[in-house]
Amino acid sequence: MPNFTDLKNVGDRLYDAELYEAAKIIFAFISNWAKMAITLVRLKQFQGVIDAACKANSSKTWKEVCFACVDAEEFCLAQICRLNIIFQVLLDIPFKIDSASALERAVEMRSI
Repeated sequence: MPNFTDLKNVGDRLYDAELYEAAKIIFAFISNWAKMAITLVRLKQFQGVIDAACKANSSKTWKEVCFACVDAEEFCLAQICRLNIIFQVLLDIPFKIDSASALERAVEMRSI
């Protein structure tokens, strides 16, 4: 059986050759959700795109999927992606709200 790196390279080559169905199978097998999301965009399987992007759990993936959805004129899905980009960025900001005044300052920062 080929190793993970070999399958990733095979999936990438299939994607580059625009053999998206075959790439989809490889990316699903190796759980490469980021590549799977973009592949599903190319296949116009948009509900699967959102599921794969959620599993990828990466702001970079959400951005790529968002732009791809806009290119495909799937604006409702692009909006979902946009909200997830914001959510991912907020998760990356470690802060602690320990009082009501700290909450007020955080809200004030948001409006800047």
